[in-house]
Amino acid sequence: RYLARQPVDLVLAARELPDGDGLDLVAELSRVKPATATVLLQPTADFDAARAALRAGADDLLTLPLDPAELPKRLDAALDRRTREKAHDQRVRRLRRLCRKLTDARDEVSKQVDILCNDLVTAYQELACQMQNAVQSNEYADAIADELGLEPLLRKTLEHLMAKLGPANAAIFLPATMDEYSLGGSVNYDRTKESADLLLQSLADGLAPRVAQHEELVHLADPQDLDRWLGPDAKSLADAALVAAPCMNGDECLAVLVLFRDLDQPFTDEHLDRLSSLAPLLGEALEKIIRVHHRTVFSGPEGETPDAPDAPDAEDWGVHFDDRDDEDDDALPF
Repeated sequence: RYLARQPVDLVLAARELPDGDGLDLVAELSRVKPATATVLLQPTADFDAARAALRAGADDLLTLPLDPAELPKRLDAALDRRTREKAHDQRVRRLRRLCRKLTDARDEVSKQVDILCNDLVTAYQELACQMQNAVQSNEYADAIADELGLEPLLRKTLEHLMAKLGPANAAIFLPATMDEYSLGGSVNYDRTKESADLLLQSLADGLAPRVAQHEELVHLADPQDLDRWLGPDAKSLADAALVAAPCMNGDECLAVLVLFRDLDQPFTDEHLDRLSSLAPLLGEALEKIIRVHHRTVFSGPEGETPDAPDAPDAEDWGVHFDDRDDEDDDALPF
C-alpha cells in the first residue's frame, strides 16, 4: 500500500518475515514495481538461494551479518543497475515511438512514391499519345497541304481516317445553309446502299447541326446517349458506337466528321484523341479552299468585282465510296 502511494528507489527485504517469505515479496515488487531496486537478506547464501533470488527479480543477495563497509557499495551498485535499466527501458520506449513515427512516415512516403510513379506513367503515356497524335497530325497536314480542291481534300481525309482508325462507316457533312448540312463525302463499310443513304440523310438533318453547335467532340457508345442525340434515328444505330467531331475554324464550323461502327470494335481514347487533332486541321484546310475560291470568283479583270455566283452545293463537290466487298473493287465510285 505504501509503494502504491509513494515512489521508492530501493527495498531491503529479509528472507524471513513475520508474515511470510521475503522471496515472495521480492517477486511481487519486481512484477508491480519494476523501477524499484530490491535486495534480499538471508542468514546464509548458496547457489540455490542465489538462483532463487535471481529468478524472483532481486538485484542483489546479501548474507547476514552485514558488513558495514560493503553494505553502501552493494546498495549503490543495486541502485545504479536499476537506474541504468530504467534509463535503458525509457530509451527503448523512445526508440519504439520513433520507429513507429518512422514507419508511418515511410508508409506515407511509399504511398506518395506510388502516386508519383503512377502519375509519371500516366504522364508518359499521355505524352507518348500526344507525340503520336502530333506525328499523325503532321502526316495528315502534309498530305493535304497543297490541296485546293474540295473533292481531293475529302478523299484524302477519309482515306487517312480509315488508315488510322480502322474500318468504319464515315461521313463528312458540309454546311449548306445557316442551319442545314449536306453530305460532302462518305465511306460505306457495312451498310446497304439504301439504308446508308437514309441514315446519312437523317444524320445530316439531325446530328450534324447539333454537333456544330456543341463545338466539341461527341462520343456515343450506349443506347441512352444515342437516343438523346439522335431520337428516333437511334434505332438504326442500336448496336453501334458513334463519334462526331466539329471541324472548327475560329468560331465557325466548316464541317462535321461522323464515324460509326459495331460495338464489337469500339472507338478507343486514342482514336478520339486522333480525331480531335484532325478535325481542326480539316477546318483550316476548308477555310483555305473557301478563301481561294472566293478570291478567284470575286476578283474580276482590272480590279472589277463581278456579281457573286451561287456557291456550289456540297453535294456537287462531294466524294463518296463504298468500302464493302463488291465483285469489282475497281468500280468503286469516288
